[in-house]
Amino acid sequence: MSSESIAASPTPSDVVLRVEELSKCYRIYDHPRDRLLQAFWGGRRQLYRDFWALHPLSFELARGQTLGVVGRNGSGKSTLLQLLCGTLSPTGGRVTSQGRIGALLELGSGFSPEFTGRENVHLNAAVLGLSRAEIEARLDAILAFADIGSFIDQPVKTYSSGMVVRLAFAVQAHIDPDLLVVDEALAVGDELFQKKCYAHLERLKERGTSVLLVTHSCPQIIQHCDQALLLHKGRARLMGEPARITVTYQRLINASDAEWEACLSPDRPGGKGNVTSPDAEASPAKPTSSREPAQPQAADSRQSWQDPNLQPLSTEFYPSHGALIEDLRIELPNGEAANVLPFGQDFVLCFHYLAETELRDVALSCHIASHTGVRISGQSYPYPSGTVKRLAAGRRFTVHFHFSGGLWPGLYFVGGGVTTGSASDRRFLHRVVDYRALRITETQAVTVIGACQLQRKPPRLAGLEGAAAPQA
Repeated sequence: MSSESIAASPTPSDVVLRVEELSKCYRIYDHPRDRLLQAFWGGRRQLYRDFWALHPLSFELARGQTLGVVGRNGSGKSTLLQLLCGTLSPTGGRVTSQGRIGALLELGSGFSPEFTGRENVHLNAAVLGLSRAEIEARLDAILAFADIGSFIDQPVKTYSSGMVVRLAFAVQAHIDPDLLVVDEALAVGDELFQKKCYAHLERLKERGTSVLLVTHSCPQIIQHCDQALLLHKGRARLMGEPARITVTYQRLINASDAEWEACLSPDRPGGKGNVTSPDAEASPAKPTSSREPAQPQAADSRQSWQDPNLQPLSTEFYPSHGALIEDLRIELPNGEAANVLPFGQDFVLCFHYLAETELRDVALSCHIASHTGVRISGQSYPYPSGTVKRLAAGRRFTVHFHFSGGLWPGLYFVGGGVTTGSASDRRFLHRVVDYRALRITETQAVTVIGACQLQRKPPRLAGLEGAAAPQA
């Protein structure tokens, strides 16, 4: 993979982590007995096949910078982090680091379940190179950050998963690491604790700690990372500006291998101005530096598109009782189909119906739910209340529900229903749940407040005449 080439590499004194042609290959045997036979036969016969969990990869991470790593399950993210931390031996290449490395790879890794939380704090900190005096000096801060109360003197085997990750992060974050490696562990904690952790990461960065973060959360990558690396099937496919990388990842997250190659091939039609990447083995990836101006974002980073692979796995069709929702199409205001939209983009839900029998006093509705099932918004026709008095049997018709671009970045599911009866006694004629999926992408840092964005115009400031203008 060739360099993004948008800036010079950091000077050697600024480099905390240097990865040179790092790779990991496993031998896969079809039968357990083949391992023993291979030991007897040696190189005379090969009873295994090579599986490259990570193809040769090179990059550098400067002091105080954060690198986010994204990719689908099985792309090599965790393998990369374990190689960096030394818990795996590489097949090829090498890792050079400066200073102390703190790692949060697996839930409770390094903890003894029989020891108390306090004993594990001392044990972990000692393993990481702190003297007893240094541990005692940091102990109060560690315990206050973990905030698990009297459980600190109970065996770790009695802890919940959230308590384990609280204690583990507290230890790793207070050893003053030069490099902190975090692998999805924060996803276990509650949202309040996650925010506390990310605020602490920012403070560590200000003090010069570099961070390598693996997460499936694209908003976190954009908000907290200076660079992002996209992995797919063990290969580094793109490295550069977080917004650019996450948009590409979101576009390809459900795509086939052929679609990945078609999108990332450097010689694809119309490749100029689009996100492209040469083969990962051709040349190592180099990180960017904030000291040089970045090139413009990819031309398609703000566009909407139709992802045919973005299909719900939880769709439910309820029985029809005279009415049928035949289809649902998510569109832009200009009528173009699109189910992946940038934050702020207006959209339309076009429901297509069939009256199988004559219908009377009918209301048509839709809803948008979060990935957890929480209903975020919805509409009904006729608006705001009432019913369609009569629909003839065999008639097909369409209702367009218009929505402003107020959904926060994330994944949503669209459903709808046809009901009949009075306002106090409604019954479903047909209903679909999770019929279509809709992804809202984040191309710049967004401060999420509430369930959705209902702002119609920017806030207006009054009463501070002569004050300095606010900064963007």
